[in-house]
Amino acid sequence: MLHLYNITLMLNRAQETRRLHTNTHGQVVREVMDHVTRKHATVFAWVVMPDHIHLLFGRKKALADVDTFAGRIKRLINKALTMRQLHKMKWRDGCVSYPVDLSNIAHAKAHILANPVRAGLAAKPEDYALAGAPEPLPKGS
Repeated sequence: MLHLYNITLMLNRAQETRRLHTNTHGQVVREVMDHVTRKHATVFAWVVMPDHIHLLFGRKKALADVDTFAGRIKRLINKALTMRQLHKMKWRDGCVSYPVDLSNIAHAKAHILANPVRAGLAAKPEDYALAGAPEPLPKGS
C-alpha cells in the first residue's frame, strides 16, 4: 500500500522577502527535490513558486507526522543554500496538507504543475523549469 501526500511548504512572508524561484535558490530547491525523489519518497509532482513549494508524493511507510517530514525538506534546502554560501530561507512552521487518494491524484498532479501558469510565470506547464513529475502515477489512479 502506498500512502499519498499533497503538501505545500511556505516561506514566512512576514520575515522573508527573497524568492525561491530565482536562478540561485531555484536550482538549490530543484536539487533537493531530486534528492527527496531518490531517497525519501516516490514523488509524482513538485513545483517551486516564488514563496512556496508544492509536493505530491507517496511512501510505502506512512509518515508519523507530515509536518516533521516537511521540516526535514526545509532543513535540507537551507543546508544546501548554506553550502553554496547563500542565506537560509525563513519558513512558516509546518506545512499545508491537502487530502489526496487514488481517485483525485491525477487532478492534484495537474493542479500542481499548472500553478506557474495560473501565476503568470509560464505560458504552459512544460515551459516552467522549476517543476517536475519524476514518477508515474500509481496504478488505479
